[in-house]
Amino acid sequence: MNLLLTLPARYLMGRKLRTTLTTFAVVFGVAVIFGVNSMLPTVIGALQSGALGASGQVDMTISSATGESFDSTALDTARQAPGVAAAAPALRRQVSLPLGLAPAQAAEVLGVEPASAQLVRRYAVTAGRFLAPGDTRAAVISQRVALMTNLKVGDQIQLPTPQGLTALPVVGLVPAAGAAQVIVPLALAQTLFLAPGQINAVDLALIAGANHEGVAADLQARLGAGYRVGSPALESDAFASIQVALVAVNLFGVLALFMGGFLIYNTFRTVVIERRHDIGMLRAVGATRRTIINLIVAESLLQGVVGSALGLLLGYGFAVGMTRAFSGLLEQYEKIRLDTVIVPPEVFVQAIGLGVGVTLVAGLFPAIGASRVPVLAALKAQETPAPGGRLTWGTRSGLGLVVLAGLSLLTGNTGLAALGALLFLTALVLLAPALVNPIARAAEPLLRRLFPQEGGIATGNMQRHPRRAAVTASALMIALAIIVALSGILTSLEATFLGALDRGSSADVILLPPALGLWNSNAGAGADFERAFAAVPGMGAWTGVRYAGGLVNGVAVQVLGIDPAGYPKVSTLTFDAGDATSYAALADHGAIANPIFASAAHVKVGDNVQVQTPVGLKTYRIVSIGADYLSLKINTLYISQANLAAEFHRNEDFMLMGNLAPGADRAQVKASLDALLARYPQFTLNWGADFRAAQRQVFQEAFLGLYIVLVVLTLPSLLGLINTLAINVLERTREIGVLRAIGATRTQVRRMVVAEALLLSLAGAVFGLLGGLVLGYALTTLSAAAYTNQLSYSFPLAGLVFALALALLVGVIASLLPARQAARLRIVQALQYE
Repeated sequence: MNLLLTLPARYLMGRKLRTTLTTFAVVFGVAVIFGVNSMLPTVIGALQSGALGASGQVDMTISSATGESFDSTALDTARQAPGVAAAAPALRRQVSLPLGLAPAQAAEVLGVEPASAQLVRRYAVTAGRFLAPGDTRAAVISQRVALMTNLKVGDQIQLPTPQGLTALPVVGLVPAAGAAQVIVPLALAQTLFLAPGQINAVDLALIAGANHEGVAADLQARLGAGYRVGSPALESDAFASIQVALVAVNLFGVLALFMGGFLIYNTFRTVVIERRHDIGMLRAVGATRRTIINLIVAESLLQGVVGSALGLLLGYGFAVGMTRAFSGLLEQYEKIRLDTVIVPPEVFVQAIGLGVGVTLVAGLFPAIGASRVPVLAALKAQETPAPGGRLTWGTRSGLGLVVLAGLSLLTGNTGLAALGALLFLTALVLLAPALVNPIARAAEPLLRRLFPQEGGIATGNMQRHPRRAAVTASALMIALAIIVALSGILTSLEATFLGALDRGSSADVILLPPALGLWNSNAGAGADFERAFAAVPGMGAWTGVRYAGGLVNGVAVQVLGIDPAGYPKVSTLTFDAGDATSYAALADHGAIANPIFASAAHVKVGDNVQVQTPVGLKTYRIVSIGADYLSLKINTLYISQANLAAEFHRNEDFMLMGNLAPGADRAQVKASLDALLARYPQFTLNWGADFRAAQRQVFQEAFLGLYIVLVVLTLPSLLGLINTLAINVLERTREIGVLRAIGATRTQVRRMVVAEALLLSLAGAVFGLLGGLVLGYALTTLSAAAYTNQLSYSFPLAGLVFALALALLVGVIASLLPARQAARLRIVQALQYE
């Protein structure tokens, strides 16, 4: 056991550069995976904190399955249920306080019955008093709201509501556990938010000793599928969008670790070749094959453990950094405040398991190969033979996978296209050793032009070790393939989204809420605002968009209410199936499904869908498939505003669009709108052209940020190139000494290493560009099926140029350290090296 620890440790310490590079590949992958998997619980915790409210946890909450309001039937049922000590109705609405701050500060308005509310929660008033049963216009604010607004007991708080700014006297302060909350009488909240007789939560206190699970199950059975019993529901749109984004970044971490696995495999495979003589000596003195395997696996285990431990530390810092970087963005668009990082125990297990597991697997196969080397063959010095013309099993398998990939892509089936792309990437990895020599020969003339004396030596060295070069090039291939593929799909998506932006946001004036990511977090506006907006001098045709949450077969869907007659005059949807004549059918329980919902729910024009509403299941007929810019990526159904009011109890406009009348004075219109919006701060005025330009800028910045992330993905490839070149320098120490002895200068030695690095990078670029084009086509096909059939593949010329330039840059950077190492070798010591 002591030998299994001593020998690996000594060997690793004797190869400090190689050990550091290999270990850092593990550190990088583990850090990304650990950091990203810590972010999702952090975001969920923030969502739950906001949903639970500011005044403390209750035993249980009843809410609508859709998140919308409902009548008092559920309240009456809860009060009669066994195990329930008290039940209190509540109406919760999110608003953005008009503080003149950016981002706008979110707060929850909580309407309660003062008497019953104090039976289910403990409100520890720190100043003033709590609401009394006779209060009609009063507010109790949390300390966080008091800090944001500089208000105290006796002051007036200005709340944005669908009826305009409403001033309420502050009668008390509560600690509220750091949340931003304004508590008002239930009847007042129902009036202010246009929800007469409606609530959207019932908070419960259970009898002491009651079985929590049993009471919840009994209540769920009594209430039916239209309600949710438990903790307050998370905002489904926000959760889904954030989860998709984090899953994408998590995939980035897995890919980084996968490429690190290539680096580790290449390192240990070279280690086995380099230590053939040492392995033969150990076998000759009695070491068994199992001992040889254990020695090499122990080395990989040591690196995996150390790399995973450092990766956890770096990953936590990564999570903290992401929390700070995204907290402002999430607070602005999703009204989520991120304070502390939450790391569940299973995240540690996952990160460590992947880090150590990938390292062990990468070291195991070379270890098994080392144990099979005959003793006499290991003791006898021999050169690594160049591959002959015989096809290996890997080459044959790769050719077979190329055929299968081609057939899969030609079928036109989205699932088979994705499979075909993966098969093609796998085929390139298998074919890489056979393709290294042809690529080297093809590039040799250009290399000799750049490096007249050193190019031939670099080409020959790469041809002597095609498998090592192939593994290194394959790691770079994955990074470049992803860059090229994403370049293609981003170009295609940009054209699709910006086309929808131009068509669906063509209005002259657009009034938007402060939180575009969450419609339900906005106060909206009622009929009084509509009349005032329509009466603005110079305003022509206009329309409003309303929101409600729904469920279709358990899947969350945002339901947008539009005016079938007024909406087409100001804006238009991008239709995949059907056309603008389908607007009229909305009045007769018709619905327009956006493409992503139609794909997820497997519906087409003419199908009926059962939508869960606050008044039960309602049947809607799909009359067309279409979407606008803001809802292109979220499950959406468009219905008439009349049906939204009748079945979802929603009468507020969350967005308004209008066109200027012919000859209107834009300055006068702006002045009138500014005066109107002073009473309705939940809206911001956007001129249509300015909004479209801003959204284009957002796309460009988002794509630039994504490209930066993709460039980081090449880091393991950079480490792999450095490692491979450093190993080459070590193996060719004697050869370099001979070259120096016969007159080669240090500059020529450096140029030789740089030439070899460029050749390796070029091989990786060839594989990556081919793989990226195929992968990009498959991803675009999948995206077209999920989003809109108007999405077509765009050839990523810019992505190809960028990936090629990046590959060559990586090659140059990777060569700097090994080239310096080679040039500094002393001639006498190099000639004596064995």
